[in-house]
This record gives sequence, C-alpha cells and structure tokens, in this order.
Amino acid sequence: MNVTDIKGKAGVTNIERSKTEGTDELKGLFAGMVQEKLNSLTETLEEMNARRQEVKELRDQQQFTETVRHVLPDGTILVREYVDGRLDSSYRKKPHMKEVPDENQPLPRALDGTVLESQIKMKKVPTVRIFDDFAGQ
Repeated sequence: MNVTDIKGKAGVTNIERSKTEGTDELKGLFAGMVQEKLNSLTETLEEMNARRQEVKELRDQQQFTETVRHVLPDGTILVREYVDGRLDSSYRKKPHMKEVPDENQPLPRALDGTVLESQIKMKKVPTVRIFDDFAGQ
C-alpha cells in the first residue's frame, strides 16, 4: 500500500480497511464463479433437454396396458382397460340369450289333456360361450 492509498482512506481504521479489502476479494471470487456458471449454462441446458427426451422415450416404451374382464351375475361381461394403472375405458358386453321353456309356468293343455307345445311359456337365459366372449374381444 502506498502513501496515496493511506491519504485516500483517512479516518478508516485498520479493521475497517481489512474488511473492505476482504470484501473486494470476495466480490472478485464470486464474480468469477458466476461467470463460469453463465458460460456453462448453455451446455447444462442442452444436457437437461437430452435427458428429458430420454426419459420421455423410456416412458413411452414402458406404457403398460391391462384388460380386466368381470362376469356379472346376469351373464354380462364388464370389460375395463387400464393404461399405466389408470382406467382408460370401460364397457359392458351383453350375453347371448337363448329361449328355454319356463319351468315355473303351468303347461298349457288342450281340452283332451294333451300339452300344447306351441303355447309353452318361454324365458331367456344367457348362454355360456366363454371362448367367444373372452377371446373375441
């Protein structure tokens, strides 16, 4: 430190002088670090975008689809499709129905006591065609 520096800082104690000198050194060090970060910022952003793209591609490859079928008591099949664990679509497939004679109804008879087969009461029941219902989706 020369004489002109001391005259310029008249009334400043040694402690205050050391504080300001240390602060100047710290400012210079910090400015250098900030400049390095700014210089490497574009490289860092390019790396982040590349990694983000890789993660997106991996997620697209790992998309998981699951189809769950439930047979309801009336014979209806409830089909639910899940994509990545979330419900994507749901629909019901009604069963194939066939007519069978209703055993709870009395048999119609002619006056001579013969059964009139053409007038027998019919009811519809679901047919069990597991292969058609499950594999045909």
